[in-house]
Amino acid sequence: MSQQEASGSRSSTAAASSSAEDDWSSVTDPSERRKIQNRIAQRKFREKMRQQQEDRERQIENERRAKGAYTAPEPGDVDDLGESGIPWGSFSLRHVIARGRQKEQSSRETSPHAAASRTGGSSRVGLQLIDEYARGSPAWAAWRDRVGLGEQRPPPDAIPRSNEQRI
Repeated sequence: MSQQEASGSRSSTAAASSSAEDDWSSVTDPSERRKIQNRIAQRKFREKMRQQQEDRERQIENERRAKGAYTAPEPGDVDDLGESGIPWGSFSLRHVIARGRQKEQSSRETSPHAAASRTGGSSRVGLQLIDEYARGSPAWAAWRDRVGLGEQRPPPDAIPRSNEQRI
């Protein structure tokens, strides 16, 4: 990138004289050379800081606009009817959503990355709750017996969570 491109809003004559002043290769005096190099470094630093500030502002604006793009349903928005066609009944989506919201809230309050989670990011809490409910309910045992799975699934409290380490 040329000096003229880096200067941005400067006029071409100011940029040309500035680049001539900033040519330290022919300067032999060490203190004068250091001044010129510092001036160049300061200019680069200010440009870098300006670019970072613009990026931050753009990111904040993008997050603000994206925040309303998707919102999870409220527990009251979901019908409390179970899935039809399953002989042993089904889980309550209202319960799953309510528990998921509770876990999300407690996670946001205790997480070291709380600021990042406030930007509208989603998580897999709902899937974990469905899995926990399904494996812990009598329906899982009935299904397993009907299908005839050779392997036995561990109880839900033996399943490691994503934030626990497996041993």
